[in-house]
Amino acid sequence: MDEDAFYLGWLARECRFQLSVHFSPKTRIGYRVERRVLVSPKDEPALNLWLASKGVNARIIKDVDLIRQVIRLLTPVKEHVRDGANMLKMLRLMDFKGRAPTHEEVEEIIDLIDSR
Repeated sequence: MDEDAFYLGWLARECRFQLSVHFSPKTRIGYRVERRVLVSPKDEPALNLWLASKGVNARIIKDVDLIRQVIRLLTPVKEHVRDGANMLKMLRLMDFKGRAPTHEEVEEIIDLIDSR
C-alpha cells in the first residue's frame, strides 16, 4: 500500500472543519468569522510527521494558507472525507475577508454555516 494513500485515508477520516461567527464589539460590523481545522481529535505522531513533510506543522490550524494546504491534500479523496459538508462550506468561505463585511454578508455566512 502506498504510504501517502494510507495517511490520506487517515486524514480524511479524522479531519474536522469548524466555522463559526463570533460577536466582536471592537470591529466595525461587530462580528468576525472564525475558521479552524482540527487535523485529528488526539495527537497522532505518525500523522503529524507525515503532515509536516507536506508543509502542515500543526494539529489545530487557523491560518488560511495552511487550511488551503489541507484542503489541497484532501482533494483526491474528497468523496471519502467524513466531514465533507463542512469542508465544502470552508471552501466557500475561504475568500471571505474579515475587513468591513456588510450585515447582509454576515447573514449569508451565518445561513451557510447553519445549513446542515
